[in-house]
Amino acid sequence: MKYTLCALALLTGSFALIPQAAMAADAQINVDCNFSHMKPDDAILMPGMPGMAMSHDFVGNRSADAYSTAESLKLHPKTTCDNAADSTAYWVPTMMLPDGTIVNPTYIKNYYQADNVLQYPITPYPYGLQLLAGDHRGTTANPHVTFLCANGTGYTNTADQICGLRAAGDAVQFNIGVMFPDCWDGVNLAAKGTKNAVYSNSNGQCPADHPVKLAKVNMNIAYVLTNITSLDVSKIKLSLDPKTIDGKLTTLWGSIYTAHGDFMNGWSDDATKFMADRCMNYSMDCGTNIPYSYSDVEADTYVSDQTDSNKNFGDAKTLLVQDNWNTPGRDQNKQTLALMKFKIPALPANMDDYPGVDFKYKIRVFDGNISDTAAVTIYFYPTDPGAWDENTVTWNNKPAFKYTADGSMYMDNVQQFRYVDVDKAVRAAIAAGKTEVAYYVGGERNGRTLSINSKESGKNPTLMLIGYKEVVEP
Repeated sequence: MKYTLCALALLTGSFALIPQAAMAADAQINVDCNFSHMKPDDAILMPGMPGMAMSHDFVGNRSADAYSTAESLKLHPKTTCDNAADSTAYWVPTMMLPDGTIVNPTYIKNYYQADNVLQYPITPYPYGLQLLAGDHRGTTANPHVTFLCANGTGYTNTADQICGLRAAGDAVQFNIGVMFPDCWDGVNLAAKGTKNAVYSNSNGQCPADHPVKLAKVNMNIAYVLTNITSLDVSKIKLSLDPKTIDGKLTTLWGSIYTAHGDFMNGWSDDATKFMADRCMNYSMDCGTNIPYSYSDVEADTYVSDQTDSNKNFGDAKTLLVQDNWNTPGRDQNKQTLALMKFKIPALPANMDDYPGVDFKYKIRVFDGNISDTAAVTIYFYPTDPGAWDENTVTWNNKPAFKYTADGSMYMDNVQQFRYVDVDKAVRAAIAAGKTEVAYYVGGERNGRTLSINSKESGKNPTLMLIGYKEVVEP
């Protein structure tokens, strides 16, 4: 029996891991994870029994083993995933090629998805949730498990393909897709013996006995095989639970139809809330913009000069921004500035748990140009968070600031969420012992009116701490 670790797939050479179900989703985010380790452990079906389970390939949380719990994943959050907020433990059976070579996944791409969220919104993943998908005793095609040859015609449920070299000509790439159930019973966090989760129907609706709708995980497992030129999928073997034969624990192997996946939730609490309530329930594809932690705006309003100079707009659902530096000048033309104040989300207590992660502070706002179709820039000017109250501030008593921006944002007339990098300024505030930051938002200096949704609108301005690293082979 031979053993090899699949070569890391370069982004330019890998086949896009987008199964049909992923492309059809109303809302999604995605996470890329490298292979972490291989162990005969299963903390869901054989908890506390190291070495007694089938061989599994683990990605995500580096500490995952037979003793893993929600608490241990949180205590040891190091992850092979690109999003530092995702310390989930994912594991799949180990694969054996027809020639007896054991291979590990090159990477796994997880799509978190939901359908028809406006009618059936999702709930954040509960702490400690476990999920199972596929059938480790399977003998025939499973509607929730798919196979792909990168040189083929797409995903299929049947193992009747012969994979050849992918388009780049450098490797055979074979993918397994495993879709997890998305309807939780609302009671059982443990998956063993409970059937705690089932699948929603084609309309995205959950049954009455499993009423809590979650984002469904589409796990796409990629094997990039540089040492072969063809692969008969029907002859692939996957690990099975061992049996004692003649007094020895003996490894067993099953067909490709035994493909399955295990999930033990390790997302940060803020990340799961944001994923559901600030992203997917808006029918959005948030890509990689899921924060490790965040804080919604705690105060926002706008101030305007001239005839509105003594008015307060603290309960406005829309913040207006307008600036005009043309003749006769900014001080003579009408000017409207938005104000927003945030608590600073804390950085992780132990940064050593996040090697290679680039943490950045960003502000997300829902905005757009409401004057015309031009693409313009708005500016974020720092000010004192303690010098104003949203219910009393007016142009006449507004806090001081300078027209020196900490960040800027480019926008057109499409009303949508956009992001501005304020990392340098927020870190300076932290270094100065501050726990809050505040900004004026100034216009594009040519008199156009721009709108930003306030906290009263439901689409809150948000200060996000996003942590990402490049996914490479460990």
